[in-house]
Amino acid sequence: MSIVELIHTGENQHTEFKASFQKEVIETVVAFANSQGGQIVVGVANDGKQLGVSLTPETLKDWLNQIKNNTYPSVLPEMEVHEVDGKTLVLIRVTEQPIKPIACKNRYFKRIQNSNHLMTLDEIANEHLRTINSSWDYHNDPRHDFSDVSMEKVVQLMNHSRAFG
Repeated sequence: MSIVELIHTGENQHTEFKASFQKEVIETVVAFANSQGGQIVVGVANDGKQLGVSLTPETLKDWLNQIKNNTYPSVLPEMEVHEVDGKTLVLIRVTEQPIKPIACKNRYFKRIQNSNHLMTLDEIANEHLRTINSSWDYHNDPRHDFSDVSMEKVVQLMNHSRAFG
């Protein structure tokens, strides 16, 4: 889905608009990381009006550092710059994290429909208990698929294993 289609679809469980980068963006990153992931479009008002943002060569690095330094465990989302109708917009993609809950300054958020909600102590404890039995092996890697596996290396590993075993 293009960024224009995303904006026309509006805010929902997996999409949030923010006029500018501020602490609410980081809270939304946490809410998406604790839920099913999502995307934040910075430079768009809640009603979908494209406002744009001003970027310097350091802006995205600064935003990423703010997110990393204000989340625990640290979250490092993907960021993309888009030009739409002469406006600069930034798309921040957040994946659901396998180890949860994620905090923003000792506050835990989750995404419900089109808004962020503070998690209760019970929800925080239950989420932690649910994920400590988790493993990275149980989570999809959206950046790679089976075509990235080197069959040559798999055969080498199998031959090496047979030699020692």
